[in-house]
Amino acid sequence: MTNDIDTKFLARCFGLSGLTAIVTGAGSGIGRQAARTLAAAGAEVALLGRREEALKETEQMITRHGGRARSFAVDVTDRQALSEALDAIQESMAPLWALVNNAGVGGRAPLLDVSEAQFDQILGVNTKAALFVATAFAQRLIASALPGRIINICSLAAQSHPLNLAIYGASKAALEHLTRSMAHEWASHGINVNAINPGFIETEINRAMFQTPVGRKMIESLPRQRLGTPEALDGALLLLSSPAGGFITASTLVVDDAQRFGVS
Repeated sequence: MTNDIDTKFLARCFGLSGLTAIVTGAGSGIGRQAARTLAAAGAEVALLGRREEALKETEQMITRHGGRARSFAVDVTDRQALSEALDAIQESMAPLWALVNNAGVGGRAPLLDVSEAQFDQILGVNTKAALFVATAFAQRLIASALPGRIINICSLAAQSHPLNLAIYGASKAALEHLTRSMAHEWASHGINVNAINPGFIETEINRAMFQTPVGRKMIESLPRQRLGTPEALDGALLLLSSPAGGFITASTLVVDDAQRFGVS
């Protein structure tokens, strides 16, 4: 009986059955893990990203374990293509509920070496595109009188100053500020907007860098001398995307293993 009660409690607080969650940048890393976690909680997951083959791999990982997912190959900087993808999701999947705004690009360079093109690319994807993905999603929720959740994936770099990551950090700090503004403007519509600031998370994109002498030295400078994995964000993601997080909005959850104290 106790186990049955516990199961019902967890389903009521964290279950997402009958709802659609959209994850951008779902072809790898944090986005892929976020999609798998939301699917495990019962959501139908719409997978967005530029790499169709990678999205299909994520989709297969989910469906292989009984989850539901569909891939939509789209560049989130293309607002028309994004709008068409969101229309298709609305027409073919469960009611919209959550957006994990994860798509982003990196870029390391000292400020003296930053080019205008590099600045435009980083801010264009991490801030501009993230804003318009969120607004397109919110517009559809509001038009349908639906509540929802938006989780913007920011970065430890938004609140610290890792060497040679100034433009990346600025793009994420801007998104963190926009998170609070979104939460303020959309609160009356029942839309909760929060951010997650991950620390250094090892993925296939950055693994090679962390294996270099510079990367290993950086890891050694961290309080626990370790990197995170995408699974480290599961708890924060489930809290912010589920009914359990209904009273949380305009917040930033820092999930960094105290790495901020070792960043320089």
